[in-house]
Amino acid sequence: MTVSAPSPTPGTGRSANLRRIGFFMVLILGALVAGAVLRSTGGGATYETPPLAIWVHLATVVPAVPLGAWLLWRKRKGDLAHRIGGRLWALMMVATAIDSFWIRTITGGIGPIHLFSVLVMVQVPRAIWFARSGQIDRHLKAMRGTYFGLIAAGVIAMAPGRMLWTLLFG
Repeated sequence: MTVSAPSPTPGTGRSANLRRIGFFMVLILGALVAGAVLRSTGGGATYETPPLAIWVHLATVVPAVPLGAWLLWRKRKGDLAHRIGGRLWALMMVATAIDSFWIRTITGGIGPIHLFSVLVMVQVPRAIWFARSGQIDRHLKAMRGTYFGLIAAGVIAMAPGRMLWTLLFG
């Protein structure tokens, strides 16, 4: 008669912890989006973007562009430099996404560009999950998508008449 190891209890272990973290991140994201939507519908014409929000946004997004490129196109993946750089990049992207909800259009409302922030808040935790669970192809696709979303948002933000265009070119 062979004795088999007891089956793991559902809801325990590393994958369950990551699911819980993901769930709470989605809850936090939902609260942030709901707050942003509610703020944008109540007397939005008087809203002014706090200058600190612009500086935090630029301080996190500007270094994320070259760091993200370095992480995506370097030959070695998964080593200590990649993991540290990836964690730093993910942190900067999440900070940028959260901060973006304080940066509003002239009417005080959030705009379509904020969909990139929601994308980041969903994709970054998924990409981390993929890497930790050994799904490296899915991790790479999620990170590439997030990086190219960052570039697209930057291009949109640089359009004439937008705040960044005005800051840079008057």
